[in-house]
Amino acid sequence: MKTLGTIELRKDRGISLQSELAMQLKKMVQSGELRAGERIPSSRELAATLHISRNTVIGAYDVLMSEGYLESEQRSGVYVGRAAQAFQLRPTTRGGRSNAANAYNAQPNTQFRAPLPFRPAQPDVRLFPIKIWNRHRARVLKRGANILHYQSVFSSGLDSLRHNIAEYLRDSRGVCCDWREIAITSGSQQALFLLAHLLIKPGDRVCMEDPGYLGARLAWKQAGAQILSAPIDDEGICLPLSDAQPVSLIYVTPSRQFPLGTCMSLGRRLMLLQTAIRLQTWIVEDDYDSEFRYKNPPLPSLQNLDENRRVIYVGTFSKILFPALRIGYAVLPPELVDRFASMKHIAEDHGPLIDQAALSAFMDSGAFHTHLRRCRRHYAERQQSFLDAVARHSLPLRFPITDGGMNIAGLLPAEVNDFTCSDELRFEGLDIPPLSKYAIFHVRPGLLFGFTAFDPRTIRRGVEKLARVLDKTRWPVSGKAAGAKTSTRNRAEA
Repeated sequence: MKTLGTIELRKDRGISLQSELAMQLKKMVQSGELRAGERIPSSRELAATLHISRNTVIGAYDVLMSEGYLESEQRSGVYVGRAAQAFQLRPTTRGGRSNAANAYNAQPNTQFRAPLPFRPAQPDVRLFPIKIWNRHRARVLKRGANILHYQSVFSSGLDSLRHNIAEYLRDSRGVCCDWREIAITSGSQQALFLLAHLLIKPGDRVCMEDPGYLGARLAWKQAGAQILSAPIDDEGICLPLSDAQPVSLIYVTPSRQFPLGTCMSLGRRLMLLQTAIRLQTWIVEDDYDSEFRYKNPPLPSLQNLDENRRVIYVGTFSKILFPALRIGYAVLPPELVDRFASMKHIAEDHGPLIDQAALSAFMDSGAFHTHLRRCRRHYAERQQSFLDAVARHSLPLRFPITDGGMNIAGLLPAEVNDFTCSDELRFEGLDIPPLSKYAIFHVRPGLLFGFTAFDPRTIRRGVEKLARVLDKTRWPVSGKAAGAKTSTRNRAEA
């Protein structure tokens, strides 16, 4: 049995001793210092060892038992929970033992876990009609074995799926394209990666929203780009561009800005297109969750307004169907179609053709649209459940944009350090990233909540836990969010 005498409790953290004790015990479980099934001291023994109240220890133990970290056996003692093995797959360098080593020795399937509340951008895979999908998949396989062979001629994707995507985008998003201008990718991230290497040379400048999507920023920087930060206001992106500052690419999420949720105004869209023509630069429009608007129909795409074909439209089925599908697409201007196909052929001969064929049949049958309508209905109810729960607890959060999407940005008081706040919530089993995580320069502190993967009961319980953390925690005051840079916004990031 571990004595736990190495625990040191400090009163200067701004949290209760009970919360700090629970936090340190969680770290010991997560790091593997306390192993699943291992007995720990009784509340009386630990209170005597740490010279604190027994009620403090009992309260910490109760919290950890409710979260699965600890278990109590009558007349036997308190043990690290058997389910703690899943918690112990988190990264650690203690004793030189890596996360990869923990995963290697784990039981099968323990690395597959449902998202914790309120992780952003997570669809509810329980809503997906897996039986219908499997029927379509089985029919595809019964048609013959040819689809199982290498199909290098399909480097842009299965023709039938490209036809269906073109029709869907024309009807739902106003995207103007021929099906031959659509390239199927392994998710939208592969599309961004390929575009980065196709359009960017080392040292080129890329303008993107700030705060903005980290996956896109990493793709541009990996290709050697300098990032030019463009702040967001109530109308969308504020371009810091001039004729003396050429850029190779502008990245935007105009239908619902990530992570703030702003919808780009018509005037700002037209200005953006005029800038692209003047500077002869490309615009990448990432339309990541525009299908989910709950009060009004989806907005037409930026690409719909583009008469000069400077916009490259990128989308994904990961948010509509399920993330493991790994099927996305790019709608390309004619002059980039062959170049993109050649670049994609270097990465892979073709994508998962069985899944592409199953998705094509799924869309042909009408099941895709039925599923999309079902998700909109459930997600709208969950967003309202989240907002109602927040209102009941009078939290120090302001939610300025609530018209749709899979995420909702909550703004904190200006003096709060949102990184510290997010860390405190993580220790309580909540996965809520800080807005500063997505910023290049200073941004108003806040938290990004996802609600779509969680039923109303889970949402209410999550908000109750959120309220307890926000009520009892005093965060370090910081005029600038932790990790934010203090340079002026218009300065390029090397």
